[in-house]
Amino acid sequence: MIGVQEKNYKSYCFNSLNYSVIFIYLLFVIFPIIWIVLLSLKTEVQAFANPPLFIFKPNLMNYYNLFVEENFGKYLFNSIFIASLSSIVCLLIGAPTAFALSRNQNKTNQGILIWVLISRMAPAMTYVIPFFVVFSYFKMIDTYFGLILAYSVLNLPLVIWLMRSFFLELPSETLEAAKIDGASTFQIFRKIAIPLASPGIVSTGIITFVVAWNEFIFALVLTRRHAVTAQIGIGNLQKFEGTEWGQMAAGAIVLILPAMIIAFFISKYFVQGLTSGATKG
Repeated sequence: MIGVQEKNYKSYCFNSLNYSVIFIYLLFVIFPIIWIVLLSLKTEVQAFANPPLFIFKPNLMNYYNLFVEENFGKYLFNSIFIASLSSIVCLLIGAPTAFALSRNQNKTNQGILIWVLISRMAPAMTYVIPFFVVFSYFKMIDTYFGLILAYSVLNLPLVIWLMRSFFLELPSETLEAAKIDGASTFQIFRKIAIPLASPGIVSTGIITFVVAWNEFIFALVLTRRHAVTAQIGIGNLQKFEGTEWGQMAAGAIVLILPAMIIAFFISKYFVQGLTSGATKG
């Protein structure tokens, strides 16, 4: 009886320690978001009050000024359009490539995979100047096509490696049976591999969209006015007259929402996709 009580006490202490660590971690993660939300609802006087105000009358003027005076709606549309199309392009190219690399485990494919991995490991800054020079020559600076192309090149290695791990999880017996029945490689890919790997495709699409959505360096260097994204639009709130902290906070909240909404509605596929591709590779 004493042994059982001692075991229960140790289990209680261990669980209490775990929950305490989780609570502290969540506090560090959530508190900045709460602070930004409060800042976005304050006037300039309230924002610089000392001590900080946690009880105040909220207003939405920062959001109004952000979209009406700063034309943030156009920047937001640019971000959604560019991130979505670049994600689609990456999936259209990366999924067939990953399927081909997962089916044939030879030295040539291994070399291709290593090259793809090395290209993804290089910092984004190493690509900015070459992209700028080439895009300037072909007059692709400040265009949707140019930024979509840059994001696709940046994220394609990530898509290939993620999708390859999902395709490796597919039962080889099913694929071989389809091949014996006379199905071509493209038919196997389209009718069997794609449906079976759909959770992985969804999760890869989410990750690719979020990476493109949060990208800053390429958008800063390769855009001027027409194709400016929301991330650059927030940076433009740092003006010579001063920084619009309330509007910057409002913009940050707006930028958080799309990724949260997407993740909320397809979280089941996202989690299923991540777990299904986590055991092989």
